[in-house]
Amino acid sequence: MKVRQACEGRVIEARSAELKDGGWDCEFSIEEHETSGVTEKVFYVPGVFPTPEVAIQAAVTAGQQKIDSGFEYKSVVERRQ
Repeated sequence: MKVRQACEGRVIEARSAELKDGGWDCEFSIEEHETSGVTEKVFYVPGVFPTPEVAIQAAVTAGQQKIDSGFEYKSVVERRQ
């Protein structure tokens, strides 16, 4: 499952995946779109979640908190569009 959400001029993409032993895990990326391309940084959210929806919400919340904390890109992956 995947959800994209705008937040303070950036995009949070939250992703969840079913675990082999049950439950769900998640990660999120923060994207910054500029004329030169897209800058993206990926973060893993620790924990096991009972449903994909709960995992996605945890990833979105973690992404919002990361942006609110004044996150700055240090190591990035650039994708040209």
